Amino acid sequence: MDTKHFVHMHEALRSLEADPATLRDPIKRTFICDGRYVSANLTLLEDTGDALHVQPNHDELVLILEGECGFRVGDEVTRVKAGDLIFIPRDTLHGPILDNGRVAALSIFAPFFDRSQKNIRWSKDGFAWPDSMTPLR
Repeated sequence: MDTKHFVHMHEALRSLEADPATLRDPIKRTFICDGRYVSANLTLLEDTGDALHVQPNHDELVLILEGECGFRVGDEVTRVKAGDLIFIPRDTLHGPILDNGRVAALSIFAPFFDRSQKNIRWSKDGFAWPDSMTPLR
């Protein structure tokens, strides 16, 4: 589909290229739409290492499109597979726990995910903000 309003998920996953703003992150993403109040991205997880993180400014919905893995939200860890939907409230520790092949997911963020800002605090960085970047709050 060649349109700004419709995305064929399987085609998008086949041609997935990481957004340059995510190249240093443990989870590489490609953003497929941005609106005034919402953003969505596709993620293809194959080897994330430590991918636990917090988004202080965004609620997130994650729909698992293919594969299965463990997934942590707060203190809860659950096995998820294609078709499962995960709600992650803002400022909640979360992330995939890969143990068996690749996982594809759709993430929807509200409000709009401004990639020119530092929106994520990663566990691998000790959840610290670099001095030059601050959360949006």
